[in-house]
Amino acid sequence: MSLNQGIDQQRKDCFYLETLALPGQINSIVIGRFFNKNVETIILAKSTFLSIFNNNETEDSFDFIDHIN
Repeated sequence: MSLNQGIDQQRKDCFYLETLALPGQINSIVIGRFFNKNVETIILAKSTFLSIFNNNETEDSFDFIDHIN
């Protein structure tokens, strides 16, 4: 395995939170596998609402789910 392949594999599990919210807007974050072992749920507590995203490892997708006031 080359060094590039190792770096690409590591980056697959990284989330760049600045693309999900404005700088300074995120107060807290929770990441867990609440409903399905293949789907990670990311909950961002922002200043005025919660944002919920799912990362599905099986389908290799990252989806916005909901904003909750």
